Amino acid sequence: MLAQVGADACTALLWTAANAAEMGGDPARIAVAGGSAGGNIAASTVLRARDQAGPRILFQLLTYPGVDAGLTTHSAREFTDTPVLNRAALEWAVRYYARDSHTAPYAFPVRAADLGGLPPTCIAVAEIDPLRDEGRDYAARLSAAGVTTELVQVPGAVHGFDLLFPSARISERSLADQVRALHDALHP
Repeated sequence: MLAQVGADACTALLWTAANAAEMGGDPARIAVAGGSAGGNIAASTVLRARDQAGPRILFQLLTYPGVDAGLTTHSAREFTDTPVLNRAALEWAVRYYARDSHTAPYAFPVRAADLGGLPPTCIAVAEIDPLRDEGRDYAARLSAAGVTTELVQVPGAVHGFDLLFPSARISERSLADQVRALHDALHP
């Protein structure tokens, strides 16, 4: 499963880069984005593109990404019975997603030995989310590797807040911040 997910995302990235002009895009201005498990896949795809001389990624936008399987962060231990994503659901997701790949950097990008050379990154985390500290840790590791990184913590928010309550002011503000970061990266 993991190898197929990674291969599918890389295939989509390669296709997008090869066909960007046909879609009215610019192959020199590609960004990768994802939320939750999609944030994991986006981060993994960016790592693979760097490591396998794939298309140059200009920016990555990760929203409450699950980038580590350890489940040992403070937030993973603290927020065990939260709405949307609780400890049992997180354990289930890790078990079926990673299987025996818990330490593989393409399975969980925070585990990569070297995060240097990755594109500028914006990571948004929800304050009341078991994945909060994974996103924070990944942002810290990216910054330490010299990657321009913006970390935004959305106060009072739970995992998936923007999908559950898209019209809430906090969701609208978070989306506006993410769109701004994406726009600024693609149109400097």
